[in-house]
Amino acid sequence: MRKFTLLIVILLAAVTMKAQLTLDGEYRPRVEFDHGYKTLQSQQNQMFGLKTTQRARFGILYKAEKFRFGLQLQDVRAWGSTSQLATADGMTTTVHQAWGEVLFNENLSLKMGRQELAYDDHRILGSVNWAQQARSHDLALLKYEKEGSFKLHFGVAVNQVQTKAYNTPKNYKSMQFIWFNKSFGDLKLSVLALNNGVEDVVINGGATPKPMTTYSQIIGFRPVYKMGKLSFAANFYYQMGKSKATYYDSGDKKDYHKGVSAYNFRLDVAYKVSDNLKATVGFEMLSGNSQTDTTFESSKTNNAFAPLYGTNHKFNGWMDYFYVGNHGNSVGLNDAYLMLDYNKNKFLAGAHIHYFMANADVLDMDEFNSTGKYTAMSSGLGMELDTYVGYKYSKGVLFKAGFSGMFDSETLRVVKGNAAMGASNYWGWVMVVIKPTFLNGK
Repeated sequence: MRKFTLLIVILLAAVTMKAQLTLDGEYRPRVEFDHGYKTLQSQQNQMFGLKTTQRARFGILYKAEKFRFGLQLQDVRAWGSTSQLATADGMTTTVHQAWGEVLFNENLSLKMGRQELAYDDHRILGSVNWAQQARSHDLALLKYEKEGSFKLHFGVAVNQVQTKAYNTPKNYKSMQFIWFNKSFGDLKLSVLALNNGVEDVVINGGATPKPMTTYSQIIGFRPVYKMGKLSFAANFYYQMGKSKATYYDSGDKKDYHKGVSAYNFRLDVAYKVSDNLKATVGFEMLSGNSQTDTTFESSKTNNAFAPLYGTNHKFNGWMDYFYVGNHGNSVGLNDAYLMLDYNKNKFLAGAHIHYFMANADVLDMDEFNSTGKYTAMSSGLGMELDTYVGYKYSKGVLFKAGFSGMFDSETLRVVKGNAAMGASNYWGWVMVVIKPTFLNGK
């Protein structure tokens, strides 16, 4: 009842403030047909899964001379998760964004509160819009933006659960980053430096031997260059510091921290074939841990790159086999891909094909069990084909559908584990996006 009362108050206020207030919404249901999404099928004749999820949003943006205020309520649910005669909704409605921004002058501002972070191609910091719940952060963001010159952002976040100083089991403890962006004619350059602090954990419960926040860092840059119908984009990131420790119990005195030394490289070359068709060829490397390296140095160093808070669904295939809640601290990934994207009037379509390889050695367990030798398997993990079509029915309505297939290898079955030989792995989806603008105050 209080939610409806709040909504009525907001709408009444909008009548008198519509010149300064923007009210918008979104309703996005999606049906997914799953027969191998995120991981390989464990049985050849395993049944498929079918689910429908939805996201509903209501957003407010208020602009004044010296400040701005944003609020975005969000309800995410699976169809059937709430009974027809429900007296409560199971806490599916949350505040996705709630922030205030103080404008010191035309260039300098401070944005505070829960907000999305989306920088460059979303590789390190992204909004994860594909996920119905998406991602937002609680932080303070100092921004200096001079039109026609450069942009400089500095973000600071320190998290805790209620008033407990060391208790953030599902979040980072602290994060700081600096982002710089400047254009040099046809060349755009972004530089990012990020410090990420996470808490150590204890397997058998209880407190860690001592309150500890372990820090790792990412530093890198992204150049984007356009030359007629050709465009080039690259990512260069290096990750260092330490990985968090996992203790067996609160009395464990051993140091389980590992040093971090990892990298990410990506290169995209895009060509505009026509006004409606674009072709992109690219290659990405995310370093990993070798399963055949038995040296002491290897045991003390984590070489697996972690893309942290990026929109990982956007990269390395839409079936989310890599870095979407999985493949962390593993053998890494090399991804060679070709993308074709078509967009004309109200119609859009595309096809993306990926060839995946392990970045580091995958141990051949059959060879090891028979000879005791650490021998690497073939690095090839398989191929994935992603296709999609879409139709822009009107300004606020989009229909979209896609189908993907994973053509796995023996090496991928070893990496994923418990996979059936010859099982087919595919995934399809249909989505409708409705985005009304109730008031548009400029």
